Amino acid sequence: MEMLPDDVLLMVLEELYEEADIFACRLVCKRLAALALHPAVWRNFYLSCFETHCVCPVLRLAPCLADMYIKLPANGCHQWAFASTRCAVKSLWIFVDGSSNAAHAAAIICKQEINGRLTDVHIEIRSEAVAEVTMLLGMLASTSRLEMLRVEAYLPEHLLSTTTAPMVTAAVASSLRDFTCRLSAFTEPFVNFILSEHAATLEVVYLHPSLSSWKFTSTVPLLVSATNLSKLTCCCLPGMEALIACKSLKVLELTVHTESLNRPVVAGVATLLRGAEHLREVSLQYEPAVRSVTDVGAELVLALASGRSRVETLIIQNYVSGCGENSPLHQPVVSALPSLPALRRLKLAENLDNPDQILLAISPDVAPALQKVEVNLGEGCAHSWIHGDTVKSVFTLNPTLHVHVSSSKIGCSDGAHCQACKLDCHAKLRAVGWFYHWLFSHDPADQCSVEHPVGSEHWIHLPL
Repeated sequence: MEMLPDDVLLMVLEELYEEADIFACRLVCKRLAALALHPAVWRNFYLSCFETHCVCPVLRLAPCLADMYIKLPANGCHQWAFASTRCAVKSLWIFVDGSSNAAHAAAIICKQEINGRLTDVHIEIRSEAVAEVTMLLGMLASTSRLEMLRVEAYLPEHLLSTTTAPMVTAAVASSLRDFTCRLSAFTEPFVNFILSEHAATLEVVYLHPSLSSWKFTSTVPLLVSATNLSKLTCCCLPGMEALIACKSLKVLELTVHTESLNRPVVAGVATLLRGAEHLREVSLQYEPAVRSVTDVGAELVLALASGRSRVETLIIQNYVSGCGENSPLHQPVVSALPSLPALRRLKLAENLDNPDQILLAISPDVAPALQKVEVNLGEGCAHSWIHGDTVKSVFTLNPTLHVHVSSSKIGCSDGAHCQACKLDCHAKLRAVGWFYHWLFSHDPADQCSVEHPVGSEHWIHLPL
């Protein structure tokens, strides 16, 4: 062993998966004692407060870790150890439960910032202490060199509706690329501070939906200033038409609140969809579901198709579990297809007796680029539907199309078989308890632009 260089010994130590094994190497000789504490040995390890053994030795001796999972309040000596360790972590996951623990979380974050390796913070807050939560948000806002910040604030409604003063904290250099937080009256100053300070680097923003989103007039101008913003997930906010100027924005995922008071805000979204030629993926999730084409938000599909759209993915979620009504959005979707020439993927999660009216509207002339369609099947037998005329017609007209169908009824029960279920075919349907398959008709050996992963999804070949 004396002849081996340090690099080789480090490679061996890096293959150890248990902290106890690494610490045991420290007892062999002084050389291994030093190498066992080399950052390369620890940089891919993670530490969790949910471990059954004491984590204090790792916090005291390890120079660095990839991830650290902490739940506050912590047991025994852990709470102080987490706040005082010199072990530098890259990703910090903190779960704050209770009114007196936000200050401890802030101390841990501050210490890791000093340690100099922290880039990602994921924090979940459950507390009713306004002062402590405000202080914790201020600490997060002033933490430098972060690249990802995700804040899940499960606060009581009376706290979320509390208006707080603008955030006053030290300015930080723009570094954040990925930001997630719930937008509410309480968090609005924090959210706006983050959007303002990190406008030069932000690429992904996820603002959890809020029923009072129509009140937040100051947020969209800050989003427009994010020159590298590529993905935005939020509810409809006032002034969203200004995002037409945000040419970097490619993915827009919207929660559309359909109450009448949101109509002016949704009108701005319609203007955005008509003018934003830079969008490539649009998702519309309606809450509550629209029941008529005159409802708030129902016009957004046609608004998207009324401009020079280059959208490649369109996802519409307007499904109410247990509702017997048909969704009114299938007809606007059918009308919009000829005006969406770049559309490659269409997903409709909504109430329909069956998806035939959507699928039969698809042809190479109407949707020349369409490769994937995802629909819900009604209460009928999925196996029977596969053998029906609609599927044959769709694949005859669109041989390169892939159809994803979800249904709760795979086949008929014993003693009540339909004609299709009497046939000994499509064994994959009987092998799973929930019908959630991709259907395709082209030769499986053909080169296809759509990947067919066999591990996580089921694929059914339906030769013509």
